[in-house]
Amino acid sequence: MRGRHALACIAAAVALLAPSVADAAAAPLPPAPALFARAARTYDELGLLGQGGGPLGLPRHSALSELKFTNHDGYTISVVGIDQTVALSVSREHGHHPGRRPKRSSVTTYLAHGKVTPTSIEASFADRGQIAVRFRPTGPGLRADRRAGCRKPGNGMLGRPGVFVGELRFRGEDGYTSAEVHRVRGGSIDFGALIACLLGASRHGLISSPRPLSGLAAFGVVNQLDQTSNDPASVRTHPTAGPKPTTLFTDHKLPLSRTAFEAQRRGAGRSRFLALDESSEGSIGIVRVVSAIGAPSAFAFDAHLSRADVVPPAPFTGDGAFRRALGSEKSWTGALAVSFLGAPRTPLTGAAFRPQLVQGW
Repeated sequence: MRGRHALACIAAAVALLAPSVADAAAAPLPPAPALFARAARTYDELGLLGQGGGPLGLPRHSALSELKFTNHDGYTISVVGIDQTVALSVSREHGHHPGRRPKRSSVTTYLAHGKVTPTSIEASFADRGQIAVRFRPTGPGLRADRRAGCRKPGNGMLGRPGVFVGELRFRGEDGYTSAEVHRVRGGSIDFGALIACLLGASRHGLISSPRPLSGLAAFGVVNQLDQTSNDPASVRTHPTAGPKPTTLFTDHKLPLSRTAFEAQRRGAGRSRFLALDESSEGSIGIVRVVSAIGAPSAFAFDAHLSRADVVPPAPFTGDGAFRRALGSEKSWTGALAVSFLGAPRTPLTGAAFRPQLVQGW
């Protein structure tokens, strides 16, 4: 399961396309530097799966294909195919306003081995459905010229918008959502051509190497939460300006699954909550993520970091209590639970969880 949570929001992170409407005209791709910046984050996340990369962290001979649409019941369904990995994500946001983060967000991603080419995506998600579609370019593609922002112009094509035709069938656990579509907008990128186009552009500040992801920041769903892992890439080398972030993190690991919870607050600001559940079921992997923003009082702790209490908003229910005893003894109790898409009322407390309460500097 190493790094599978990093794909939980790939469809949203890639953002190759404008909001999708199945029969609308395809929107043009963004300029090459913007396309690279978005794609680099995707490959940075895929790197956590152990997939190799070339210069700038990106493999030179891969295509990435994505399709996305809003389902009849309001869920957003995205499919991203890269190399032999296909990720189908179902997401929903609440309290979203332009330019502001949603108050809560739920994403469940189903990962499967498949066959991905610049013109097709094929994969089976076991009893939840399958995808077999072919890509048809529509409208002008993005050529590797100076107008696209290339430092090293060429005659090749960087990417094409278009539509995927074929069949996509999906049914979530207990039918929380279902879809069957035959024509969806999407796009395809040639990374070898994109890297060649931007070769040397980093000297002019146009692109940068992908930044390593670590800890909960790799979830990609609520990257507003500060990194709190022990990864050296996330260690701050200077004191934080302003209020210090305080973070409660706890997780429960089994051979084929993991459940984790994080609460964070900076000074008197809003409390932010994140929950993760990842598991393997036969030939597929499943990653579920929920994030929510609550009042400052929803995450309360003392100055000595010996105790903390959380009462997150929906889709969380109940509360959790952290207590630090003498020595290294710590407890994490309460009736805290969360309803993921496809997995309602998942417990987040108990003796099997390993809690930590820390403060930045």
